[in-house]
Amino acid sequence: MIAPLIRQASVDDVDLLCRLGAATFRETYRAISDPREVDDYADEHFARDKVLAWFRKPCARTLIACLRGEPVGYAHVRSAKVPACVADRKAVELSRLYLLASAQGTGLGGALLDAAIDEIAALGGATVWLGAYDRNAKALAFYARRGFVRAGTHEFEFGGQIHHDPVLTRPVALDGKTATIIRASQDIPEMPR
Repeated sequence: MIAPLIRQASVDDVDLLCRLGAATFRETYRAISDPREVDDYADEHFARDKVLAWFRKPCARTLIACLRGEPVGYAHVRSAKVPACVADRKAVELSRLYLLASAQGTGLGGALLDAAIDEIAALGGATVWLGAYDRNAKALAFYARRGFVRAGTHEFEFGGQIHHDPVLTRPVALDGKTATIIRASQDIPEMPR
């Protein structure tokens, strides 16, 4: 088995992240949400200008996960407004963590989460927080297995409606079990189109 690779993303990866972000979002939510609303969200939020903006924020990091030499997932962490339900007012958000369905169940999700938590620690965070869709049972179970607990809810706009999604938190605990991160100067293959 070829070991997974997790590396820092750079502005050179924007087009890849647009495709990967839209593909993983559609795979994740089409079965549990209105497919048209999912497509609208993906088209808007994974447009080139939106993803490029991720790299303009100094307190944000993006990682790309590869399996068998192919990009299959990504994570994005950032310092952002912390919901009132999170006790640590300096907590750092795990804004996005997605894998293509073909890469799920390989252990790469846990490795990607570990690497994202390392990035949160590097940004000075002692607590990680995230918002999760309450109908995404698979993600909620994944985060529960990884030590996250529900702290409350926050508002999330989707499909023209305001949803009250669960907010999950956990302490940043570096345990030495992170994946290998290769610096962004390394080449990676494009995501298949």
